[in-house]
Order: sequence, then C-alpha cells, then structure tokens
Amino acid sequence: MIDTKKKAALCGILLIVVLCMPVTSFSAASWDETDVFMQTGVVFAPPLPVRQPAEFEPMEGVLIRYPFGISYQLIKEMAEDVTVVTIVGSTSQQNTVISQYQSNGIDLSHCTFLIAPTDSYWTRDYGPWFIFTGANEQGVVDFTYNRPRPNDNQIPLAYANNQSIPYYFMSLTHAGGNYMTDGQGISISTDLVWSENPGLSHEQIDQLMSDNLGVHTYHVVPDVNGEYIKHIDCWAKYLAPDVILIREVPSSHSQYTLIEAAVDYFESQISCYGTPYEVVRVYTPNNEPYTNSLILNNKVFVPIMGTSWDAAAIQSYQNAMPGYEILGFTGSWVSSDAIHCRTMGITDRHMLYIEHIPLRGNQSGQDGYEIQAKIYPYSGQPLVSMSTGVYWRTDLGSWNFIQMEPQGDDLYHAMIPLQENGTVVSYYIHAEDASDRTENHPYIGAADAHVFTAYGDVQQNTPPEIPQQPSGQTSGKVGAIYLYSTVTTDVDGDSVFYLWDWDDGNFSDWIGPFSSDETATAQHSWSVKGTYSIRVKAKDVYGKETDWSEPLAVTMPRNTFSRVLFFERLERLFPNIFLLFFGIFNRINAV
Repeated sequence: MIDTKKKAALCGILLIVVLCMPVTSFSAASWDETDVFMQTGVVFAPPLPVRQPAEFEPMEGVLIRYPFGISYQLIKEMAEDVTVVTIVGSTSQQNTVISQYQSNGIDLSHCTFLIAPTDSYWTRDYGPWFIFTGANEQGVVDFTYNRPRPNDNQIPLAYANNQSIPYYFMSLTHAGGNYMTDGQGISISTDLVWSENPGLSHEQIDQLMSDNLGVHTYHVVPDVNGEYIKHIDCWAKYLAPDVILIREVPSSHSQYTLIEAAVDYFESQISCYGTPYEVVRVYTPNNEPYTNSLILNNKVFVPIMGTSWDAAAIQSYQNAMPGYEILGFTGSWVSSDAIHCRTMGITDRHMLYIEHIPLRGNQSGQDGYEIQAKIYPYSGQPLVSMSTGVYWRTDLGSWNFIQMEPQGDDLYHAMIPLQENGTVVSYYIHAEDASDRTENHPYIGAADAHVFTAYGDVQQNTPPEIPQQPSGQTSGKVGAIYLYSTVTTDVDGDSVFYLWDWDDGNFSDWIGPFSSDETATAQHSWSVKGTYSIRVKAKDVYGKETDWSEPLAVTMPRNTFSRVLFFERLERLFPNIFLLFFGIFNRINAV
C-alpha cells in the first residue's frame, strides 16, 4: 500500500512531468476517446443533473454525411427551417457539395460543413448525443460505436470540438438507431445493448445511462423484427412524451406475435406524465420502414416506398400528430434503413425549455385549476413575461390567455378559472424569451392542446403521504456521487413524483413518475465540505404536494487530498492534458 503522503508526492511529481511535455502531444486530434478510457479508466461524466432532450424537442440543425444516403429534395426541405451540417472529407469535397447544393436550389445560408473522415452515411448511429448538464449548458455525450468504423466513431468528438461544446465519454457500446428517449429520463432500446456490452451487468448499464444521460428508467426490450440489426427505430418511435408509434402487421405475418407483445408491454408502462403510454400504429404489411422517420420541429419526414400503403402511413402520422406537417420522401430505403438512420437531429443549444405534467381526465378544484411548469431559457435571455402564459378554452370556444406568474427556481404557474362539472377544458402553455424564441407545451400548441374535464371538488383528491426520511450514506468525500432513496404512499393509488433538496443551493427536478409504495432514488455530489440536511417531498399526478420529509444529515469532511478543486482547475487550464493526468492519478489512488 502507498500511504497518503506518498500518493500526493508522487502525483505532484507526475504533474510536473506532464506539464513539461509539449502541449501538442495532447491535442484532441491525437487522442481516440475510447483509447483514453481503456488506458486510464477515465469516465467523462457530465455535471449533474443531466437531461437528454427528445427528438421532438426544438432542433437547430441536422447532421448528414457526403456522399449522401438521402435525396437533394429531402436536404432542400430540411434546409428551409434548420441548419444542415454536412460532414465532408476535405475542402475539395466541401466545394463539390456547395456546387451540388446550388444546382438543386438548396439554401446555402442554412448550410455549414464539418471536415472529418467518415466510413458511412449512418449519422444516426454514430452521431453525437446531446444533453443539458447541471451547468445549464449543452454537452455532447459519446459512446463506442458498435461497428468497426473508426472514422465514424470519431465524429462526436470532432463535432464537439468544432462547435466548442463540452464533450463527455460514456464507456458503453451502442448505436443511435437503437435508442430513443422521452426527454424526461425514460429511454428505450432493444436488448442488443445488453448483448453488445457483455462485460457490464444490466445494473451497470443503467447506472451509465443515469450518470451520463439522466435516464432513470431504461426500458430494454426484445427486438420484434427478427432482423440482424435489432434497432428500436426499425419498429417503434416516440412521437411525444406519452405517445409511442409501433408498427402493425397482419396476423399472418411471422412477427405478429412479438410485435403485439411489445404493444401490450408499452400500453402497461407509465409515461413521464404519470399515465399509461398511448400506443399508435402504422401499418407495415411488407416490412415498410415507416417508423424510421425524422422529426424536425414542426415537420415530420417519413420514408415512403411508392406503394399503396404510403398514403395510410402518412395519415397515421397526421392522426397521431395534429398540427405537424407530414412529408413523405422516397429513397433507397429498406426495412432496416431509411431516413432516421441517415440523419441526426441537432438539439437547439439555446432552446426555450418547458417542462410540464399535463392535467388529464377529471380535474377538481375549489379556486380553479393550477397549471404549473418549469420554464428555462438556455439562451440566457430573460422571459418575455407578458407573453408567457396559458391559453385555454372550454369545449370549442375562443382561446383565453392568462399570464403565468413566477414562483422561483424557474417555476411558473397560472390558474384556469373554475368550470361547471362536465366542462371540457383545452389548454397549452406558451413562452417567449428575449432571444426571439417562442415555444409551446405541447410542442405544436393549439392543434394538439392538453384536455381535461372539470369534475367535483378538490377534496376528492388526497395528496400522498409525506415521504420517508431519505436513506443512504451519511458521510463521504467531496466530489463523489452518492445515491439516496425514499418512498411514499398515495392513498388514491396515483403515481407520484419526488423533489429533492440537497441543502447546497441545488434542487432536483421533479423525478418520476413512480407507483405508490415504489422506492425512488436520486443521486448527488457535493463540491464543498460541510454537513448537509437533505430532504424530499412528493406530489401526485394532479399536483397535490406533501410537506418536506424529515431531513437526513450528510457530512462531507475535508479530503486528505483536495481532488475536486485541483482537478477542476487542471481541466480548465489544460483540458487535454487533464485526460491523461486524471486517469493516471486514479490508478495511483486505487493502489
């Protein structure tokens, strides 16, 4: 064993050696992120809490690759609204693409280029995964691409460097086509992710997803298509936080039983809204790739095959996504490879984010119906308060507007007036900020507004019981991540959400939903030594909150070696050298 003083001395000597080496030796271009992990054991987890946006959230662009796997007509349509980022292998290729874009009438003012070598055009599978970190900024999370294509595997790092976006590496083998998320911590993949990571337990995979992507519920399900690729986007797609599209086939189809079993499974699962998923269908009798579509803001790009089933597929999307523009495009599509596989949405890094649990079903109230939302402008610009509020109407009447009032911690609320029993109320939240961004919840606004029915008195809904005192480690080290748990009972049997107060100025988001009596967990790290009293409260799906739980005292004593502050400063000053030094330090400290 090496004692603490010797460890510190050895690390100091090591740091001097590393800092004396040429900085060019540590350029990002000279490092493969997978190699760094393999050599040093470094896991580049982002600062908590982490949220990974969904595909149906605001997008600023789309990532494609030349030579193309999609038509110029599709590129032209995408470039009408967002920035098309084209990966090219050289300046010469860039000039060729510019000429082709001009010839095909593509708006060059909405086109940029990333010069980097690639092996294929499946940007969905190897492209960057976007997150928002606890520092309230966009980040890129990378993983090991599950194909032997080393150039493709470097694209997330190349894009992050090109855009000056913080970069994090997740030590997991994966592919973007086998992944979808609701933007609220629930994600779905087929069990391919298990078979491609044999060295990791299911629990370890879940922990990686939680640490790097903020995923608290990871549905890993059997593949239903019986094909080699086993990607979720070949048969299912999130259309909204509580809506999943799943392919449909005739009962004579060889995959019918497996597909219907998947439908039954998801209809029995609880969405982030605390309600069962709504599963909608698109008919694919001949294995048409209709689920392999791309959502870019208010447009949906659907692969069509030039057959009699195309019109019904377009209508299925229109029925499920009222207010969106549904556009069909032909191409060299096959059942396992279409538009979604060959494009990658780029999340708006300055999005105006609205988080809200809709009122659904029968709603009671004494003074009205409270609409509460978290609204956060990642642009850093203030909200336009006079234009941020709730639009509502009864039955099919005209829309009324109520300005939302701030409650602190980015929370806003408004009260829809009390209505007679049986009245159907529609509403949506609208927000604007000084960056000229406007957003709605639901995303499309009035065309697919939230709906509830006025019913009875507020006393008919009972809040959950006060959660149990948090349980977990009561002492630890600054900078380490610790897991805490609690549970509550809702006498009405409603699903519940939890809010954690970490007593360091940070609160979690509302985490859930969880079933009544289901243990809920959350994780946190403290950056300053001291004693903290953590507590938790709960609310049901109707917004009825409890008081705070009894606190749990957690002590973070002074470390024998102040790693956190030291490494934060090292990373800030020498971000590339940090990768090497931190890994070696961890190896020494483990001895």
